[in-house]
Amino acid sequence: MREIQALPPGRLYLGYGLLIKITPKGYRSWMYRFKKPGTGKYTEVSIGPWPEYGYSSARQVANDLYVMVLQGKDPVVEARKLEGSKKTFAEVWEEWTNPHRSKWRSLRHVRILLSHCKPLAEIPVNKIDKAMIIDTFTDLYKNHPDQALRALRMCKQVLDYAIAKDYRSGPNPAEWRGHLEHIFPERPKANNNHYPQLPFQDVPELMRRLSLREMKGTSPLALRFQILTASRPGETLGMRFSEVDLENRIWTLPPERTKQNRQHRVPLSEACMRILALQAEYRTCDFVFTGRSNHVALNLKALRDLLRAMDLPKHVTPSGFRKSFRNWAARARINGERIDRDLAEMCLGHLIKGKVEEAYWTEDAIDERREIMQEWALYCS
Repeated sequence: MREIQALPPGRLYLGYGLLIKITPKGYRSWMYRFKKPGTGKYTEVSIGPWPEYGYSSARQVANDLYVMVLQGKDPVVEARKLEGSKKTFAEVWEEWTNPHRSKWRSLRHVRILLSHCKPLAEIPVNKIDKAMIIDTFTDLYKNHPDQALRALRMCKQVLDYAIAKDYRSGPNPAEWRGHLEHIFPERPKANNNHYPQLPFQDVPELMRRLSLREMKGTSPLALRFQILTASRPGETLGMRFSEVDLENRIWTLPPERTKQNRQHRVPLSEACMRILALQAEYRTCDFVFTGRSNHVALNLKALRDLLRAMDLPKHVTPSGFRKSFRNWAARARINGERIDRDLAEMCLGHLIKGKVEEAYWTEDAIDERREIMQEWALYCS
């Protein structure tokens, strides 16, 4: 023990792969050096610190690792497998999530999808098999096949990560193509309705009802504003006063708040400006449309509940009013001319050019779109 304590900083090789490493600060640790099976490259694996591991203990571990290498096994991979045998699905999911956070604007949808994997949460990843996957997703697939497939796809990615980290071995039990696609029944064909909409011919009557005196509160104003701007519900509900240029009557959505992840400018009609002026009188924070606490944004559920309370058809959703606007724009005429298709798509914040052409297309035609949105507001009123 005294001999080891007297060693200077550096590395001392003791034969058969065993070595002790001493840092300048005096920290001593045992290592095992070996050739990786398959590649033939030298690498090292930690045995443990001294004096917790004495020479005899470290030598015994080194001998065991020596035998493992002679059998063609990689001590690093075997150690990961041993570690992975203890890791649960929930722990691996958390580990897999961390490097992806930067590319996701929100973890909300990720957590919703993985909430469908709760039956697997406390099971070690190396114990998860096909039967468990089928039991977990069968009921969800019957009622919500699209949601089930998205959740299953994310489950597969987590297990792929576990395989890559050597936490488990063998094929991925959540593989869809050529595997689970033969287990689950064929999905019914989609009707391609996307968000069902209220026919644009019925929008003026809806707007009239939303303007009635008995329609009090923030929800009717938020829904009217969303319809008038043809924006997405989340964009309207998250709107801030700091995003509005009152002088030029422009609402600028930053990239992180748009589906296309790029800045989108919305020209505001006179009707929109009246709503903003009214909300400014009761302003309590930077959010234009606030919830009950007056310091957070209004929730999407408030708009859905409002539509239900108005006895509208069940299929009408807040997002569907964008479709109502697009169908109106396809038929409307301004000064005797039809609305240009590209301009109508730009009003919705859609990309209208290919990647190469978009790089040269820097105009957002705000003045032309202002005329369209003002005409839409007049139609709605």
